[in-house]
Amino acid sequence: MLNESDKIAFASIVREFAADGHSRFGIGTYKEKTLHYVLKKFFEQDISYHEVKCCGFVADVMKDGNITEIQTASLSGMRDKLAAYAESSQVKSFRIVFPIAACRRIFWIDPANGEISGGRTARSATKYSFLSELIYISEFLKCGKLMLTIAEVALDEYRCLNGWSRDRKKGAEKLDRVPVDILSVTDYAGPTDLSDFVPESLPDRFTRNDFSKAASLKGRRLWAALKVLEENGVIAKTESEGRAHIYEKIL
Repeated sequence: MLNESDKIAFASIVREFAADGHSRFGIGTYKEKTLHYVLKKFFEQDISYHEVKCCGFVADVMKDGNITEIQTASLSGMRDKLAAYAESSQVKSFRIVFPIAACRRIFWIDPANGEISGGRTARSATKYSFLSELIYISEFLKCGKLMLTIAEVALDEYRCLNGWSRDRKKGAEKLDRVPVDILSVTDYAGPTDLSDFVPESLPDRFTRNDFSKAASLKGRRLWAALKVLEENGVIAKTESEGRAHIYEKIL
Protein backbone atom coordinates (compact mmCIF):
# COMPACT_ATOMS: atom_id res chain seq x y z
CA MET A 1 0.00 0.00 0.00
CA LEU A 2 1.44 3.36 -1.02
CA ASN A 3 1.33 6.40 1.22
CA GLU A 4 2.02 10.04 0.44
CA SER A 5 5.66 9.80 1.51
CA ASP A 6 6.17 6.94 -0.97
CA LYS A 7 4.82 9.07 -3.82
CA ILE A 8 7.01 12.00 -2.78
CA ALA A 9 10.06 9.72 -2.71
CA PHE A 10 9.22 8.40 -6.17
CA ALA A 11 8.88 11.92 -7.61
CA SER A 12 12.21 12.85 -6.02
CA ILE A 13 13.99 9.92 -7.71
CA VAL A 14 12.52 10.92 -11.09
CA ARG A 15 13.78 14.50 -10.64
CA GLU A 16 17.19 13.24 -9.51
CA PHE A 17 17.55 11.01 -12.57
CA ALA A 18 16.59 13.84 -14.93
CA ALA A 19 18.91 16.33 -13.19
CA ASP A 20 21.88 13.99 -13.64
CA GLY A 21 21.26 13.99 -17.37
CA HIS A 22 20.54 10.25 -17.54
CA SER A 23 17.26 10.73 -19.35
CA ARG A 24 18.70 12.53 -22.40
CA PHE A 25 17.83 10.46 -25.44
CA GLY A 26 20.96 9.11 -27.08
CA ILE A 27 19.58 7.68 -30.32
CA GLY A 28 21.51 4.54 -31.21
CA THR A 29 23.40 4.45 -27.88
CA TYR A 30 22.85 2.27 -24.84
CA LYS A 31 21.70 3.89 -21.62
CA GLU A 32 19.93 2.39 -18.62
CA LYS A 33 16.29 3.15 -19.27
CA THR A 34 14.63 5.66 -16.97
CA LEU A 35 11.76 3.46 -15.80
CA HIS A 36 14.12 0.64 -14.82
CA TYR A 37 16.46 2.93 -12.90
CA VAL A 38 13.71 4.81 -11.07
CA LEU A 39 11.98 1.63 -9.92
CA LYS A 40 15.27 0.09 -8.82
CA LYS A 41 16.05 3.17 -6.72
CA PHE A 42 12.49 3.32 -5.39
CA PHE A 43 12.58 -0.24 -4.07
CA GLU A 44 16.14 0.14 -2.71
CA GLN A 45 17.58 3.62 -2.23
CA ASP A 46 21.03 2.42 -1.12
CA ILE A 47 22.86 1.92 -4.43
CA SER A 48 25.53 -0.26 -2.76
CA TYR A 49 22.95 -3.06 -3.01
CA HIS A 50 22.42 -2.48 -6.73
CA GLU A 51 23.88 -4.69 -9.50
CA VAL A 52 25.14 -7.49 -7.24
CA LYS A 53 26.66 -10.68 -8.68
CA CYS A 54 24.85 -13.80 -7.54
CA CYS A 55 24.59 -17.37 -8.88
CA GLY A 56 26.41 -16.46 -12.08
CA PHE A 57 24.06 -13.56 -12.81
CA VAL A 58 23.77 -9.89 -11.81
CA ALA A 59 20.79 -9.09 -9.60
CA ASP A 60 19.24 -5.63 -9.89
CA VAL A 61 19.10 -5.47 -6.10
CA MET A 62 20.41 -7.91 -3.48
CA LYS A 63 20.23 -7.17 0.23
CA ASP A 64 20.62 -9.69 3.06
CA GLY A 65 20.01 -12.60 0.69
CA ASN A 66 16.81 -11.05 -0.72
CA ILE A 67 16.78 -10.22 -4.42
CA THR A 68 14.65 -7.74 -6.37
CA GLU A 69 14.54 -7.85 -10.16
CA ILE A 70 12.96 -4.97 -12.09
CA GLN A 71 11.51 -6.43 -15.27
CA THR A 72 10.22 -3.81 -17.68
CA ALA A 73 9.91 -6.21 -20.64
CA SER A 74 8.82 -9.81 -21.15
CA LEU A 75 9.51 -12.43 -18.48
CA SER A 76 10.56 -14.92 -21.18
CA GLY A 77 14.28 -14.36 -20.60
CA MET A 78 14.25 -14.85 -16.83
CA ARG A 79 13.91 -18.64 -16.54
CA ASP A 80 17.61 -19.47 -16.12
CA LYS A 81 18.16 -16.71 -13.60
CA LEU A 82 15.11 -17.69 -11.53
CA ALA A 83 16.10 -21.37 -11.61
CA ALA A 84 19.49 -20.44 -10.17
CA TYR A 85 17.90 -18.30 -7.45
CA ALA A 86 15.39 -21.02 -6.55
CA GLU A 87 18.14 -23.62 -6.08
CA SER A 88 20.65 -21.42 -4.25
CA SER A 89 20.98 -21.52 -0.47
CA GLN A 90 22.51 -18.04 -0.79
CA VAL A 91 19.14 -16.62 -1.87
CA LYS A 92 16.43 -16.35 0.79
CA SER A 93 13.81 -14.84 -1.51
CA PHE A 94 13.52 -13.18 -4.90
CA ARG A 95 10.98 -10.68 -6.13
CA ILE A 96 10.01 -9.61 -9.64
CA VAL A 97 8.74 -6.05 -9.94
CA PHE A 98 6.73 -5.58 -13.13
CA PRO A 99 5.55 -2.06 -14.05
CA ILE A 100 2.14 -1.60 -15.64
CA ALA A 101 1.50 1.62 -17.58
CA ALA A 102 -1.93 2.45 -16.20
CA CYS A 103 -1.69 5.93 -17.76
CA ARG A 104 0.49 6.57 -20.82
CA ARG A 105 1.25 9.46 -23.18
CA ILE A 106 3.29 9.09 -26.38
CA PHE A 107 5.78 11.73 -27.57
CA TRP A 108 7.73 11.73 -30.82
CA ILE A 109 11.32 12.93 -31.29
CA ASP A 110 12.55 14.02 -34.72
CA PRO A 111 16.12 12.65 -35.09
CA ALA A 112 16.98 15.45 -37.51
CA ASN A 113 16.51 18.32 -35.08
CA GLY A 114 15.52 16.83 -31.70
CA GLU A 115 12.09 18.46 -31.83
CA ILE A 116 9.51 16.80 -29.56
CA SER A 117 5.86 16.57 -30.55
CA GLY A 118 2.78 14.61 -29.55
CA GLY A 119 1.53 13.96 -26.05
CA ARG A 120 -1.41 11.83 -27.17
CA THR A 121 -2.93 9.65 -24.45
CA ALA A 122 -2.49 6.00 -25.44
CA ARG A 123 -4.23 2.80 -24.44
CA SER A 124 -3.29 1.78 -20.90
CA ALA A 125 -2.24 -1.67 -19.75
CA THR A 126 -3.89 -3.81 -17.05
CA LYS A 127 -2.77 -6.47 -14.61
CA TYR A 128 -4.13 -9.14 -16.95
CA SER A 129 -1.30 -8.49 -19.41
CA PHE A 130 1.08 -9.41 -16.58
CA LEU A 131 -0.87 -12.60 -15.91
CA SER A 132 -0.20 -13.83 -19.45
CA GLU A 133 3.54 -13.15 -18.95
CA LEU A 134 3.58 -15.58 -16.00
CA ILE A 135 3.40 -18.49 -18.45
CA TYR A 136 7.19 -18.17 -18.80
CA ILE A 137 7.86 -18.58 -15.07
CA SER A 138 4.81 -20.53 -13.88
CA GLU A 139 6.95 -23.37 -12.53
CA PHE A 140 8.55 -21.06 -9.96
CA LEU A 141 5.33 -19.74 -8.43
CA LYS A 142 5.17 -22.65 -5.99
CA CYS A 143 8.84 -22.69 -4.98
CA GLY A 144 8.19 -20.68 -1.81
CA LYS A 145 10.83 -18.03 -2.55
CA LEU A 146 9.17 -15.96 -5.29
CA MET A 147 7.22 -12.75 -4.73
CA LEU A 148 5.49 -10.89 -7.57
CA THR A 149 4.96 -7.14 -7.43
CA ILE A 150 2.92 -5.05 -9.86
CA ALA A 151 3.77 -1.35 -9.84
CA GLU A 152 1.10 0.71 -11.61
CA VAL A 153 2.65 3.86 -13.01
CA ALA A 154 1.76 6.86 -15.12
CA LEU A 155 4.46 7.45 -17.73
CA ASP A 156 5.49 9.31 -20.85
CA GLU A 157 6.80 7.16 -23.70
CA TYR A 158 9.28 8.67 -26.15
CA ARG A 159 9.68 7.31 -29.67
CA CYS A 160 11.96 8.28 -32.54
CA LEU A 161 10.39 9.41 -35.82
CA ASN A 162 12.40 6.92 -37.87
CA GLY A 163 9.79 4.36 -38.91
CA TRP A 164 9.12 3.05 -42.40
CA SER A 165 5.66 4.59 -42.95
CA ARG A 166 4.98 7.97 -44.54
CA ASP A 167 4.51 9.61 -41.15
CA ARG A 168 7.60 7.71 -39.86
CA LYS A 169 5.64 6.27 -36.92
CA LYS A 170 5.08 2.64 -37.92
CA GLY A 171 8.11 0.57 -36.99
CA ALA A 172 9.57 3.53 -35.09
CA GLU A 173 12.23 2.98 -32.42
CA LYS A 174 11.09 3.22 -28.80
CA LEU A 175 13.62 5.37 -26.96
CA ASP A 176 12.53 5.56 -23.35
CA ARG A 177 9.65 5.43 -20.89
CA VAL A 178 9.76 8.15 -18.26
CA PRO A 179 7.59 7.63 -15.17
CA VAL A 180 5.53 10.58 -14.02
CA ASP A 181 3.81 9.08 -10.97
CA ILE A 182 3.45 5.78 -9.14
CA LEU A 183 -0.19 4.88 -8.60
CA SER A 184 -0.14 1.58 -6.71
CA VAL A 185 2.07 -1.30 -5.63
CA THR A 186 0.50 -4.74 -5.19
CA ASP A 187 2.30 -7.88 -3.96
CA TYR A 188 1.39 -11.46 -4.85
CA ALA A 189 3.02 -14.01 -2.56
CA GLY A 190 2.05 -17.23 -4.33
CA PRO A 191 -0.54 -19.21 -6.28
CA THR A 192 -3.34 -18.41 -3.83
CA ASP A 193 -2.99 -14.69 -4.54
CA LEU A 194 -3.45 -15.31 -8.27
CA SER A 195 -7.20 -15.47 -7.66
CA ASP A 196 -6.99 -11.67 -7.83
CA PHE A 197 -6.44 -12.10 -11.60
CA VAL A 198 -9.87 -13.65 -12.14
CA PRO A 199 -12.17 -10.74 -13.09
CA GLU A 200 -14.82 -10.13 -10.43
CA SER A 201 -17.46 -9.78 -13.13
CA LEU A 202 -17.13 -13.45 -14.07
CA PRO A 203 -19.63 -15.97 -12.64
CA ASP A 204 -18.35 -19.05 -10.80
CA ARG A 205 -18.57 -20.99 -14.06
CA PHE A 206 -17.44 -19.32 -17.25
CA THR A 207 -16.14 -19.94 -20.76
CA ARG A 208 -12.94 -18.91 -22.50
CA ASN A 209 -14.93 -16.25 -24.34
CA ASP A 210 -16.31 -14.89 -21.06
CA PHE A 211 -12.77 -14.52 -19.70
CA SER A 212 -11.58 -12.92 -22.93
CA LYS A 213 -14.22 -10.18 -22.71
CA ALA A 214 -13.73 -9.55 -18.98
CA ALA A 215 -9.91 -9.38 -19.12
CA SER A 216 -9.59 -7.88 -22.64
CA LEU A 217 -7.24 -10.67 -23.71
CA LYS A 218 -7.15 -12.53 -27.01
CA GLY A 219 -5.10 -15.14 -28.83
CA ARG A 220 -1.95 -16.40 -27.17
CA ARG A 221 -2.25 -13.98 -24.24
CA LEU A 222 -5.69 -15.37 -23.43
CA TRP A 223 -4.43 -18.95 -23.71
CA ALA A 224 -1.43 -18.18 -21.47
CA ALA A 225 -3.52 -16.43 -18.80
CA LEU A 226 -5.98 -19.32 -18.50
CA LYS A 227 -3.16 -21.89 -18.46
CA VAL A 228 -1.35 -20.09 -15.61
CA LEU A 229 -4.53 -19.94 -13.54
CA GLU A 230 -5.30 -23.59 -14.27
CA GLU A 231 -1.77 -24.83 -13.50
CA ASN A 232 -1.81 -23.03 -10.16
CA GLY A 233 -5.20 -24.32 -9.02
CA VAL A 234 -7.08 -21.04 -9.29
CA ILE A 235 -9.52 -22.35 -11.90
CA ALA A 236 -10.31 -25.80 -13.30
CA LYS A 237 -11.66 -27.02 -16.62
CA THR A 238 -14.77 -29.01 -15.72
CA GLU A 239 -16.71 -29.90 -18.86
CA SER A 240 -17.58 -28.80 -22.37
CA GLU A 241 -20.70 -27.32 -23.87
CA GLY A 242 -20.44 -27.91 -27.58
CA ARG A 243 -17.00 -26.62 -28.56
CA ALA A 244 -16.68 -24.37 -25.49
CA HIS A 245 -14.80 -25.48 -22.37
CA ILE A 246 -16.38 -24.56 -19.05
CA TYR A 247 -14.05 -23.30 -16.32
CA GLU A 248 -14.86 -23.13 -12.62
CA LYS A 249 -13.38 -20.88 -9.95
CA ILE A 250 -11.51 -22.90 -7.31
CA LEU A 251 -9.83 -20.20 -5.20
